[in-house]
Amino acid sequence: MKALKNLTLHQGKVKLSILGFIAWSAVMVIFGSFAGKHMDTDSGQQALFKPVYAATLAAEVKQIIRLDNAHLSGKSLGEYAPYEPETGDLIARGYDSFYSDDENFGIGIWESKPGKITYTDLEYDELMYVLQGSMVMTNEQGKVVTVSVGEGVVLPKGWAGTLEVPEGGVRKIWVSYMGGKKGQ
Repeated sequence: MKALKNLTLHQGKVKLSILGFIAWSAVMVIFGSFAGKHMDTDSGQQALFKPVYAATLAAEVKQIIRLDNAHLSGKSLGEYAPYEPETGDLIARGYDSFYSDDENFGIGIWESKPGKITYTDLEYDELMYVLQGSMVMTNEQGKVVTVSVGEGVVLPKGWAGTLEVPEGGVRKIWVSYMGGKKGQ
C-alpha cells in the first residue's frame, strides 16, 4: 500500500513538472513573438522589454554564418551599380555575409563586370578567392598576377596597384580585416 502511495505521489510530481515545463515554454514563445513585434529600430533592442532582452542577448549563443548557394552562385547579389567610381569603372554587386561586432572583420560575395579599379593605399587586409571568371592584379612595380577560378590572393594593407576584371567578369569571396595589427 505504501509503495502504491509513493508511486502515485511520484507520478503526480512528474505530471506537475511536465505541465510546468509546457507552461514555461508557452510563456517564452508568446513573450518572444510579442517582444519581436516591438523592436526599437534605432537601437536594435526590444522597446518594451529592454532589460530582459539585454540579459537574453548577453547569454546568446553565437551561430554559424552560412555562405549560401544563392549568394555563392550569384543568384541573389542585388543589382549592379558603379563600384567606387572615383577610382575606376567597375560595375559590381555583392552581399555582405558577415561583419564582426566591432566591424573590423568582414566576409562577403562580390561580382563585377569587366573594368578596372586603382588602389593607391589599400586601407585594410583582404583575401580574395575566385569562384567564377578571373581578375588581373598589377602592383605599382608592374608585376602582374592573374587569379582564376579556385585560386586566391591576399592584398595586405597599404597595397597599391590595379585590379582589372577581364571579359566574362568575376565573382569572388572576399574576407577583409579592417582593424589594427595582430597582437596590438
